[in-house]
Amino acid sequence: MRQDNSKPLVNARWKMTFDIIFVVGLVLTLIKLVFLVLNKLGDLDIHVFNDKFIWNIGPLALMVIGGIGSGALKEKQQGTNKGND
Repeated sequence: MRQDNSKPLVNARWKMTFDIIFVVGLVLTLIKLVFLVLNKLGDLDIHVFNDKFIWNIGPLALMVIGGIGSGALKEKQQGTNKGND
């Protein structure tokens, strides 16, 4: 049996929200890495994050939450599609 993936996602807004949360975490991680490289290579003394715990864990937490939420909704939708076949 062929799986029909053309059905719209039931919780499309939630999926988009989790995807946006993941992308925000990814962007924050990239910004942090750019500042790290600029500080090491360019001998700049930029203390944007001041080694705060939230800046070290926050982007990773956002990416994990976004990925888990998005994956759970995707699997829920695939399970729903299997039941309708």
